[in-house]
Amino acid sequence: MKDILAEELLVRVLGWNRVRVAEELPAIQALSLYKYDEYQQFSPGMRFIESLARWLGQLPEDRRDAAYRFVRNKLVFCSAAEMRHWVEMAYPDFIRPHLLRRVASENGYSALHIPRIAAAKEFHVYQRQTLFLGLSDGARIDLFRRSNPDLNHEQIWQTHELADDRVQELLTNLKESLVLQFGGEPPQEAVRFRTIVLLDDFSASGHSYYMPKPDGTFGGKITKFHHKLVDPADPLHRLVDLRDTEIIVMLYAATEQALEHLASQSQALWNDHVKACYVEAVQLVPKDICLLNNAENSIRDLIDAHYDHAIFDKHLEKGGTGDAKYGYAGCGLPLVLHHNTPNNSIALLWSYEDAKVRGLFPRIKRHKELP
Repeated sequence: MKDILAEELLVRVLGWNRVRVAEELPAIQALSLYKYDEYQQFSPGMRFIESLARWLGQLPEDRRDAAYRFVRNKLVFCSAAEMRHWVEMAYPDFIRPHLLRRVASENGYSALHIPRIAAAKEFHVYQRQTLFLGLSDGARIDLFRRSNPDLNHEQIWQTHELADDRVQELLTNLKESLVLQFGGEPPQEAVRFRTIVLLDDFSASGHSYYMPKPDGTFGGKITKFHHKLVDPADPLHRLVDLRDTEIIVMLYAATEQALEHLASQSQALWNDHVKACYVEAVQLVPKDICLLNNAENSIRDLIDAHYDHAIFDKHLEKGGTGDAKYGYAGCGLPLVLHHNTPNNSIALLWSYEDAKVRGLFPRIKRHKELP
């Protein structure tokens, strides 16, 4: 009954006749059931069609149809099933090939003989000498562990911020595993991690990893991790022999803008300290979906006219723009993730529930401002 009432409300807001209803409602109902209703930040009892009707109802009548068509044709929604699939693909399809190529290069195997390399003792040792660390809760470390039974749970950790006792525990567990691989005490130089994989779910700008500062330097998660890893006085430094270490930044989804930023800054930051640094994304979000400079942006007037500048805070200001109309750093994405909407998407999609302009997929703030 609630769905029927929501659909009637949507019809009333858009002024559809019976023909248009017959054309549009089945598709919207299917999208809602298949994807949009699973959005985790809807208020209790809220579903997509009801949210859509409320969202459209705040717009002028002559602009509602354009807004609806944008949602119908341009919105990109990443479901939980899709994210799960990307997590499951990350190791076998992206990280493992790196490990296989390095083992082949160092041990004289043909890179084409994958089964032979995978069966070699050198590969099993190197696979265990690979450390997986989460960059945020989005890394979905629990799912990553379950999806990769070939990996030891003790080489996968939910955070890149490691205390001294955790560093020692990682090295102790590594040595215990290598004793089995070597059939006895392993060489001391072998008890180090040779590859560190930094895992996360999504990046649109890359700034949270390498954050530009006014003085021309960089902050951010990976920058801080780098400073600790290369500092001989820091416990993290004991995990690796830097000259033999590879760093892999592994994202389950990322925009081209983010990958370009990450590749550039990774090269500048890591190249003088480690053997190599790679940036990978399972799912690439192409530049051409960005609405900022897109000639096909049919809702540009809506984006400009229906915006509450009260949502623009010091965290959004770090993106280098004067407002949040096109999201953080002007990424201009029409993108929604099932658990929350990135602030890199247009504000019209995610504006907070307590703002003057309510978002279609209201966002939960990561940073709470003190009253």
